Amino acid sequence: MSEYQRYEFMTCDRPLTRAQLDAVNDLSSHIHASSTHALIEYHWGDFKHDPLKVLHKYFDGFLYWANWGSPQLALRFPHGALPADLIEGYDFEDVVTFTKHADYDILHFQISEMEPPDEILDCELGSFIAIRDELLAGDLRSLYIGWLSSQSMLWDGSEEEDDEDDEEEEDGEDDGEDNELRGVPPVPYAFSTLTEAQQELAELLLVPEALLTAAGRHSQTGKPLPSDNFAAWVELLPQERSNDYLLRLARNEPGLSRLLVQELRALGQGKTKAAPALGERVSYTTLYAESEAIHVKQEYEQRVQERLARQSHLQDIHKHKDTHWRQAEIAAARGTGTGYEEAVKVLVELRDAADYFKETQQFQERLRTWVQPHLRRPALLKRLQADKLTWTEE
Repeated sequence: MSEYQRYEFMTCDRPLTRAQLDAVNDLSSHIHASSTHALIEYHWGDFKHDPLKVLHKYFDGFLYWANWGSPQLALRFPHGALPADLIEGYDFEDVVTFTKHADYDILHFQISEMEPPDEILDCELGSFIAIRDELLAGDLRSLYIGWLSSQSMLWDGSEEEDDEDDEEEEDGEDDGEDNELRGVPPVPYAFSTLTEAQQELAELLLVPEALLTAAGRHSQTGKPLPSDNFAAWVELLPQERSNDYLLRLARNEPGLSRLLVQELRALGQGKTKAAPALGERVSYTTLYAESEAIHVKQEYEQRVQERLARQSHLQDIHKHKDTHWRQAEIAAARGTGTGYEEAVKVLVELRDAADYFKETQQFQERLRTWVQPHLRRPALLKRLQADKLTWTEE
């Protein structure tokens, strides 16, 4: 399998200046850049710069993936636009990091070690960029998805190893439960109804659908209570600053609301905290067990749907069997390989329908009659025999 790497960058708050765009174009001979977007693709070789440093200097979003896996998504925020304690209380195991700088902060999702995916990723940064606005609005569902991913990477089904300690913990079951929930984040509001960007993130970070469903069953509906006291903080804003913001708003300055939020939080003197933990805390062990049961049920329901669809298809074949016999005859009469394949495919469906309606003998009699004009077509006969479409000589 040949090597393939894809680096994608995007701006949100403001386009690149001419000087910035020239600098970005100089980063690689493989780059295709505009004032709002840059794409770098490698079929050999590698990007010679740290993509997170490029993100920090020029862009607001970054996505990386390769055909051997190891995807990364990183988002840049004006410093202070997100709570300083954003990822406290999450045991991310390096799947998610939050790095603060003097001018910007970087939230980074990554899976550094993974088996090559069964299917090569085919995603674009535009599918994820809405997560940036969601986080700025206090929506923590993407962080919880990152936590689920980090835990699933650690999970190896080794819960059986804990059985040896069960007898020693008989008198401390309550303490064990407390320990199990220590460091477990609450399930965010509305986790059962993820946005499209959050669903894309879950797929990128390899979080199983059944695990998302299990967590969603423990979430509340509605929106979390606001943690920013903007009504009080705006009163602290000097009059000249208020007038300045109004003037810039009239000029439709991009990213102005985020700059205002940043300044108001600074006026709050560090009182800003992440959204209060009002959701239910559920251990990953519990979520994993519930997701396994959900997965089994989903597989069963899928098999039922597939069986019903197959039955409906066979009923349609049986109802219009004369038409299908004619189709098989027309296809075989073309005398080509594709015609023979089409004829055999139709005959297989007719046989399956006959078996379903317990008319196997009638099918065999009609097949014997059908094949007689084609006995001098060895290529057709070979295909019939390969699909176990046999007949008795008269």
